[in-house]
Amino acid sequence: MAGDINSRIPPAALALGLAGALPFWFAAVCFLAGGLLSPVQALSMAIAYGAVILSFLGGIRWGAALGPIDEARRRREFTFSVIPSLAGFAAFFVPPHLGLSILVSGLLLQALWDVTSTDQGLLPRWFGRLRIILTLAATAPLVAMLTGLLISRA
Repeated sequence: MAGDINSRIPPAALALGLAGALPFWFAAVCFLAGGLLSPVQALSMAIAYGAVILSFLGGIRWGAALGPIDEARRRREFTFSVIPSLAGFAAFFVPPHLGLSILVSGLLLQALWDVTSTDQGLLPRWFGRLRIILTLAATAPLVAMLTGLLISRA
């Protein structure tokens, strides 16, 4: 029974995580179909929010390093957990197509790290599944925006 609890995604985590993807979708709809934001505002919103989300994901790993783990793993977690924030920050200072590419790459790499860590038993099994779902929910609208941006430049 304990294994079942460890593998079931907590409903609150899933609901809040999916709600957290809504700003990406809103920005994509505004960028691709028009709406409350201009295309420039929609790109800015997506990049800013993506940087926030990458920082949040790095913070999760920083928090994981606070637990009862060996010192070598703690150093690794602390070191690598700051990279998502730096990548998100960098996305602000490059052209939008590169900024979106950085965010998509960062989200995918963070998900890979998280899923690998769950497979190694370093994080709860449910977390890896949640990260796959949420990464798809966040990267799909960013890829749609990137595609639209690249097509419009062609």
